[in-house]
Amino acid sequence: MSVSAVVIPNPLGQYDVFYHTAKMVEKTRVDPFDPKHAEYYSELYGAYGLPNGSLQSISFQACPEPPRGHHLHFPVVIFSPAFGTTRLFYNAIAQAVASAGYIVVSLDHPYDTEFLEFPDGSIVTAANISDAQVPLDVETRAQDVRFVLDQLGTKAGVAALLPGTGAAGLRTRHVAMYGHSVGGAATAAAMHLDRRIVAGANLDGSMFGPVVQKGLQGPFLLFGHENKTQRTDSTWKEFWSNLQGWKLELEVAKIQHYAFSDLPFLLKLLRLPVEQIPAIQMMVGTLDGAKGFEIVHRNVAAFLGFGLGQTSQCPLQETVSEYSEISVFARSK
Repeated sequence: MSVSAVVIPNPLGQYDVFYHTAKMVEKTRVDPFDPKHAEYYSELYGAYGLPNGSLQSISFQACPEPPRGHHLHFPVVIFSPAFGTTRLFYNAIAQAVASAGYIVVSLDHPYDTEFLEFPDGSIVTAANISDAQVPLDVETRAQDVRFVLDQLGTKAGVAALLPGTGAAGLRTRHVAMYGHSVGGAATAAAMHLDRRIVAGANLDGSMFGPVVQKGLQGPFLLFGHENKTQRTDSTWKEFWSNLQGWKLELEVAKIQHYAFSDLPFLLKLLRLPVEQIPAIQMMVGTLDGAKGFEIVHRNVAAFLGFGLGQTSQCPLQETVSEYSEISVFARSK
């Protein structure tokens, strides 16, 4: 099967989006997953049955110039991807969220991401992180987030991320975070670690670490695939019982774990029928890829607006109610 080049459509938000990659190095902390013999598992999705070159054929549109003026005062939102998965697999979602009026900072966590190439050409491949080390991975990610927030509050940090703006620092005292899978667990852990993070959303990730027992004070969203609820995940049930602030749990029918990434949307753009690739269908579910993409980014953006105090609950409730695929499993009393 041949694959033609595909450009991801511009998001529907009112703002155009600028994209840039930066390397930030924390010299005072040793990464616990920094072995000298890390392994890289290549051609993963080719092994699942995607035609060669499928993902390389995709590009997305972005503004050539960084934001200036009042755009630099947009709220900062941090994103953390799934275990072993590059942030690049979430670019379309991040772009759509950013177009609603946010500065979205997506992180790749060294030695966790399968293959990470920095802008200077240096490469870090994944360590063999065991199941028993996942709580440490979550804590390490939370520390990564705190460091990045520290950098974004400085002139040098902004110069790396948004070159040419001359900004003294972004607004980092009141930010939000969302993450997928282990990134969702890291969102809760980072929110517990750093009070600058006032709202968080976990997209389909089981919970780890002290935050499960200690809970959180700020708004939090649990957003799960079909049958991913408190009934099927005991960590969600315990975490939910300890949340002291506003909380909402949503379940989406006909989707599976990686429907919270760009993957089903990209397959739809490439006109690759998921039902003909069983291994991929098990990863993303049967819901139309464009519909699932819309459900994820619109509800995440709506939650961020409420969680950051920009809107009331009404826009979020209205967005949730637009989709028959979404069930409200639990909400604040």
